[in-house]
Amino acid sequence: MLQYGAVGVQSDIWTAYTRADCKKNLDGLAFNISRAIRYAEMDLPVRLVTLTEGAIGGWASWAGGNEQHLKAYRDWAPDIEGPETEFLGKLCKDGNFYLMGQMQARDPELMKDRIFNIGFIIDPNGKVILKHHKTAMANLVEQMTEPIHIWDRYLELYGDDPVKLCEALYPVAKTEIGNLGIIICAEGSFPEAARGLALNGAEVIWRPNFVEPHLSNGMFEVMNRSHAVFNTAYVISTCASDVYGYRTSGGGGASEVSRDHRVSWGQSRMYDYRGNLISEVLGTGQSFVSGIFDIDGLRDFRVRSPWISFAKEIRVEEYKVIYDALAAKGGMYQKNLCMEDAPPTEAEFKEIAKHHINRAVDLGIYTPPPGWEPHAISEGVRSRIRKAANYGKKK
Repeated sequence: MLQYGAVGVQSDIWTAYTRADCKKNLDGLAFNISRAIRYAEMDLPVRLVTLTEGAIGGWASWAGGNEQHLKAYRDWAPDIEGPETEFLGKLCKDGNFYLMGQMQARDPELMKDRIFNIGFIIDPNGKVILKHHKTAMANLVEQMTEPIHIWDRYLELYGDDPVKLCEALYPVAKTEIGNLGIIICAEGSFPEAARGLALNGAEVIWRPNFVEPHLSNGMFEVMNRSHAVFNTAYVISTCASDVYGYRTSGGGGASEVSRDHRVSWGQSRMYDYRGNLISEVLGTGQSFVSGIFDIDGLRDFRVRSPWISFAKEIRVEEYKVIYDALAAKGGMYQKNLCMEDAPPTEAEFKEIAKHHINRAVDLGIYTPPPGWEPHAISEGVRSRIRKAANYGKKK
């Protein structure tokens, strides 16, 4: 019977501004992982450990886009694989478990001079067996590269084959403990991301992190329960505890960093494949969620449930029309924003978001209130959007 213990480690994070800073987090994780396993194995042996987004390096590359992005890439941004994953890989070998983690990292084989938010899975042999590039950022505070920002690069690598593209965007590791997939923080705000994993066979979805106020108001919980129910999958939502060394104010990297300040999040949770709560940490603090994952039970439910296992009921032609219609109107989020330039700054992303609001109103998706006027967009941002829209046409 395929049944085992799983844990999600809720840890404190020291924001890393050099590669050496990551070591402080790794040392803390080694202790927190061993402690979580020690207690969780009072139930069953632990075969799966998940971390939180930022657990290794925090979010230092949030310092800004453009030149600051390129400087972070040159000076210290890590690679996957590297010393950090090797450290974690040794823990996996010693403990005979799989680990799901995340780093802001380079991927020069995909594209040079770009930092991505990358989720990864390490197997019990200490090897990285999956990398997932976060498909949707909270761009107002997270100036990194998404697949949509370099969409023509994906087409260059995978062609326009929808099966290959879906597997590249929403990869699933099919392992001895089940089929494992990743959605990170903001990308879990879109139901399509979890559905992409489910249609590639995911049985366990790790969705780390959200931030206040969307934890305490219940938004994060609603999303993750929905991902579990809609996709008949286990969901682990591990969140950071206290984050130290955060920027104290301002944006775009202009503010100073103080290790005397912290922000607190917490509220990690774990759900079964029918959306039932298995475990939760109600607040912050270094702790963990744990539970028993019955993969054979999930598989049995999927193939015998006449209705509640929803993936088998997808009306592909009906739902595809939704996106075909929007594409026929010119689409929404501008692709290829970073094919020739590093990600925009925080201020520029705020304007891009306003551009999307204007577009949603123009398309009749949003009905504005009385007296509303379209957001003003600077010529610099308009120029960048035009440049992205015309990328490839001149070739």
